[in-house]
Amino acid sequence: MEDFIANAALLAGHLTQQCEKVVAEQKSSTTDLQRAAAEVGQGVAAGRAELAQSARAAVREALSQEIPAAVEAIADSGDRLRAIADQLQREQLAAASGIRALAWKALAAMVVAAAVVIGGTAYVASNNVQRAQNARLEAEVMETLQQVKITACDGKPCVKLSDGQQRWSRNDDYILVDTSNGAGAGK
Repeated sequence: MEDFIANAALLAGHLTQQCEKVVAEQKSSTTDLQRAAAEVGQGVAAGRAELAQSARAAVREALSQEIPAAVEAIADSGDRLRAIADQLQREQLAAASGIRALAWKALAAMVVAAAVVIGGTAYVASNNVQRAQNARLEAEVMETLQQVKITACDGKPCVKLSDGQQRWSRNDDYILVDTSNGAGAGK
């Protein structure tokens, strides 16, 4: 039983380590996502600056050449930036849902481990109570047998008991046992 409790404790420790590892990975993923978001933000800012420069240059060029080509280039740049932002948002949502799923699984594993430990402890406690009750009963029987002497009186079983009981007529130290119906009767 001690092995079971030790194994349950090892399982609980292992599950705790797994939860801590998942939390650390979640923090790391969050940091990576924040860093990626910051990089995207910087990229967006750089893109805006580049877009502004491109827009100015395009306006100058458009004035000198074709305005529709410059407008199309600006629209394409905006579409690319919007697509990058949408992709980043989808990745953040996917990572957050994965982290939530891992957290729930870890919590469920800890609940199951706790239930196993509690159930094992209850089982051990129940067995110990039963053994204690059996030992107490055996001790009472042994104590009683210390005060009783069983022998035969004219071929019939008789028991020597304490004073005050009805005795056998040939020897007052013994009480006759009635074996016909299971109840003791003195003579």
